[in-house]
Amino acid sequence: MVTYDPRYSTWEQWCSLMAELFAPQQLGTVPEEQWQEWGAGMIGIGYFSESGIPDPRSYNNWQDWASALVGILTIVRQ
Repeated sequence: MVTYDPRYSTWEQWCSLMAELFAPQQLGTVPEEQWQEWGAGMIGIGYFSESGIPDPRSYNNWQDWASALVGILTIVRQ
């Protein structure tokens, strides 16, 4: 399964792709200003909490958090 690399995307593009990829988890999309809240919401969803995704509130920007998230999800999904 492809997990989208955030390095070449805007927040809007990456968030939309992730919401589509994980549609059963009903992530939805939010504006970039709310990226930490969006990411924190993922922690409460069983699939993601069981994957050990990092808390976005410990990151200064969404790209760094998303890169860490993608690395974890790529390993978990294999």
